[in-house]
Amino acid sequence: MKTIESLKKIRLSAAMLEVGFKSDNLGEVIQCQIELERLAAQLQAEHGDLVTPEQCEAAKDSLEGFVALVDRAFEKASIAGGGTPGSGKPKPPTLG
Repeated sequence: MKTIESLKKIRLSAAMLEVGFKSDNLGEVIQCQIELERLAAQLQAEHGDLVTPEQCEAAKDSLEGFVALVDRAFEKASIAGGGTPGSGKPKPPTLG
């Protein structure tokens, strides 16, 4: 579950950049881009089993693309951890 929690934190951090990217203040937009690049590097470093370096590099260009990449990594982690896609929760045991 550590992977899931880490991905949630990365996604939340990325979501918080949305307002800054829409700012009229160029300095704020630049800071958001720097933070997005840092988050992409963190995603690659911590979850290289779920994303490729190429995916992380490409995701640096777009906040929406980065969030989508984190969501796909979250789905992979959920499935690998025994959950169902989108649930973030473990699958209930099957009877039988």
